[in-house]
Amino acid sequence: MLARLMESRRSLLPVALALAATALAAAPTPTQGADAKRKVAMILPGSIQDADFNTVGYLALKELESRYGLQVSHSESVAVADAERITREYLTAGYDIVIFHGGQYAAIVNKLAPAFPNVQFVNNTSGRVPNAPPNVWILGRRWYQGFYVLGALAALSTKSNKVGFIGGVRIPDVIASTNSVQQALKDYNPKAQLIYNHIGDFNDPVKARQTTEAQLNAGVDFIVNFINLGIYGAAEAVKAQPKPVLLTTFVTEKWDLAPRHLAGSLLADYPRAYREIVGKILAGERTGYWEMRPGNGFELSDLRNVSPEAAARVKAIFAEVVAGKPIPEVTDRVVTP
Repeated sequence: MLARLMESRRSLLPVALALAATALAAAPTPTQGADAKRKVAMILPGSIQDADFNTVGYLALKELESRYGLQVSHSESVAVADAERITREYLTAGYDIVIFHGGQYAAIVNKLAPAFPNVQFVNNTSGRVPNAPPNVWILGRRWYQGFYVLGALAALSTKSNKVGFIGGVRIPDVIASTNSVQQALKDYNPKAQLIYNHIGDFNDPVKARQTTEAQLNAGVDFIVNFINLGIYGAAEAVKAQPKPVLLTTFVTEKWDLAPRHLAGSLLADYPRAYREIVGKILAGERTGYWEMRPGNGFELSDLRNVSPEAAARVKAIFAEVVAGKPIPEVTDRVVTP
């Protein structure tokens, strides 16, 4: 089964994967000469060959290299327990901009930033961070606002009135997005029930497949996903079902993964976010906040395999969110109905 999952992964986004394959999966690996004025390192939680969150982060790093003439390096599949050690290796090697491409590293940023005041850190979080160190840029990802729209798509498309949500690591982004899907069901289909699981890993296809199968057995016919490499396992489970089941993804479009089952994606423009943040750092701005939200770094993909009426309504809801529609944000617990 796992071999099939890896084969489907290799078939997706071939151009991105070809670029990603040029990098090594080990510790600090410089990709430009020592004459670069600034040195940028990126810490990634998963494989840069996932055609998803980590691929997009890596390609954004390569764009920084070419646009600004920087020396760049990366480490992928970095567990939280290893992140501080690997980051210190970069700092010892003279890297003075470190991007943590994942919300699970926030505590490490807060620990290291005061100890290295001449280094600029980029911290991915669910929003603003009070009293952030003065050498930290915050990339606040308002995922929950986009997932509200995906929840509305589920609410308007489910036939069984049972909607699934599969999240990875139980961080504030994931909790808030679970609650947003719950809120969207309440707003657009109060009869619909949410069945959710946080599986503890964004990149485990086997665990994602098992969880998807359990949700399908519970009667779910629409699954909103907050997982990265794990989506390949979820897609395999859905394709094995004789009944129609729809999925959503995020970060990148993945129509080729399950053409008859993909309903839509929340797309993330990380190259733009990092380009603007690093540009400001190079201009001398030591700290700041850049927010990804619908209409600013997040966009809605084309919608497929749903009714024209549902698609039109969801596009209108997305426009309302872009315009500032208030959506409750709860990051500490999942609010059950």
